[in-house]
Amino acid sequence: MQVFPATVNRDCAPWDGSAFTVQIPWQADAVIYISIWKSPDIKFPVTFSFPDNTGQVGSASYRLASDEYQQLSGTVFFWRVEEGNKVTGKLKLVTETGQRFESQFEAEWGNLVMMCG
Repeated sequence: MQVFPATVNRDCAPWDGSAFTVQIPWQADAVIYISIWKSPDIKFPVTFSFPDNTGQVGSASYRLASDEYQQLSGTVFFWRVEEGNKVTGKLKLVTETGQRFESQFEAEWGNLVMMCG
């Protein structure tokens, strides 16, 4: 399974709580965004499922260079998430039109600063 390089940054949940977002460049013209609306201090392996019908977990989307967004369904697995340390995981996602994405990723922390609340 291919391992994609990625970037992870702190983010804000819709209610201004702590969150983080992983950006995975998929092709020259597309990026997968995985936003998790929890603090980036996950100590144990965890899997998140999308879509998040509770509105409490996060979102996963696929963005083309044309700014067209598509919601993704499926799962994203993280070994652990700790600010300052590489974030590794796996994804199995699909677009509304049936395009499938399955890979591993390794994300380095970016320097984007978010002010929540």
